[in-house]
Amino acid sequence: MIDQKTLDKIELEALKRNIPVMQKEGLDFMISLLNEEKAMTLLEIGSAIGYSAMRLVTNVEQLTVETIELDDERFLEARKNIDQYGLQDQIYLHHDNALTFDESQLVLKNFDALFIDAAKAQYQRFFEKYIPYIKENGVVIVDNLDFHGMVDHIEEIRSRNTRQLVKKIKRFRDWIFDHELYDAHYYPVGDGIVVVRRKETS
Repeated sequence: MIDQKTLDKIELEALKRNIPVMQKEGLDFMISLLNEEKAMTLLEIGSAIGYSAMRLVTNVEQLTVETIELDDERFLEARKNIDQYGLQDQIYLHHDNALTFDESQLVLKNFDALFIDAAKAQYQRFFEKYIPYIKENGVVIVDNLDFHGMVDHIEEIRSRNTRQLVKKIKRFRDWIFDHELYDAHYYPVGDGIVVVRRKETS
């Protein structure tokens, strides 16, 4: 098992190496939410080095995470971290592109929660692909919807590539907030988190 001190050390090392890990404030918010929901299964899109999955299973009672990572080096590091701390029974790791991943390969067939923290330009496609695997009363958590405060100040962004990316993040945010099937709530923690649930049908 892994303790909080070791997790903090992994986070610090990742930040030094510019590996994108979820801000601790955002993770603490997620941990509280998942504990409130009594979530036991979570599907994560974007494992990076396994840090968020390790912190979640360590702090959310009886949680199992299934996670998908595209990048070769990050996948190998996540595999090493998960194996080193004996978390193989709590974290199932796939090395694949989440957009083309064959869902029949999922170990867990449905989930209490979906966590999207991968290629930001593809948030809507990730959401639409994996929402069918989330239980009716499940919750979807999407990170980085502020993108360092840029989403509300697109006109000030000088880099064309960054501006295009931020426009796509805003497009997803607008799409999910206007969607007739879902209730979306924004929380100003970390880099901006949106929590999505299905609307109740009468």
